[in-house]
Amino acid sequence: MENSRLRPEDLEAMDRQAEEEFPHECCGLVLGKPGDPSKNEVRPCRNIQEEMRQRDPEAFQRGADTGYFMDPKDLHEAFKEAAKKGLEVVGFYHSHPDHGAYWSEEDHKAAMWGDEPSYPDAFQVVISVMRGKVAQRTLFLWNPEARRFTPGGTGE
Repeated sequence: MENSRLRPEDLEAMDRQAEEEFPHECCGLVLGKPGDPSKNEVRPCRNIQEEMRQRDPEAFQRGADTGYFMDPKDLHEAFKEAAKKGLEVVGFYHSHPDHGAYWSEEDHKAAMWGDEPSYPDAFQVVISVMRGKVAQRTLFLWNPEARRFTPGGTGE
């Protein structure tokens, strides 16, 4: 994992959440100051994918084992806290239960607003959880030349 962006305790918090929420995907964000990981705050969000699927199965065809939808209440609280502390969103994370730490087409769609990333300067961490244990992490960064998120570290 790119050491200039995340501290060991940040990774531990993400891993713990990923293992606790297995076999469902976990999700969350990292608040902080760009270039200063000492200010990072990992903010877990509740995955309400199953609730969304029950409300609108046509729009939300995946379950929480293969998809996530961050609880808007959790996001709202995180954004309020960030504004109060002078922080910003520096990253997002989610897990892939029993799958690799790759950037999927669904991940790409979720990170984009039209043809542009919603948070172009934020990193994206995907955590592979195999049989309930973290197996790998990959950090992805927006690559404007390639027009996609590309790997920026393995976490090893």
